[in-house]
Amino acid sequence: HDGKTLASGGNDNKLCLWDASTSSTAVPRYELLDHQAAVKALAWSPHERNLLASGGGTADRCIKFWNTQTGSLLNSIDTESQVCSLQWNPFEKEILSSHGYARNHLCL
Repeated sequence: HDGKTLASGGNDNKLCLWDASTSSTAVPRYELLDHQAAVKALAWSPHERNLLASGGGTADRCIKFWNTQTGSLLNSIDTESQVCSLQWNPFEKEILSSHGYARNHLCL
């Protein structure tokens, strides 16, 4: 991450990107509406500036990758189960995801 952007996700299915320097402002820089369920997980890439991964709940099941500088969706992967947590490998360009319903597993 660039240290200038704060990311938040919630049960309203929204991923919001905020300017950290003006975080008291009530309006996010970007309000991203691509998830079809609650945004359950967020993880900043340690390898690429402005790369954020987000994970959706049971009705969404997707890991989405975002360019936080532009607010653009780079890729979306249907995991076939709720995404509960995301963690980037600090040494390799790979991400670990943990899942709830329906598969209850870990994926690398």
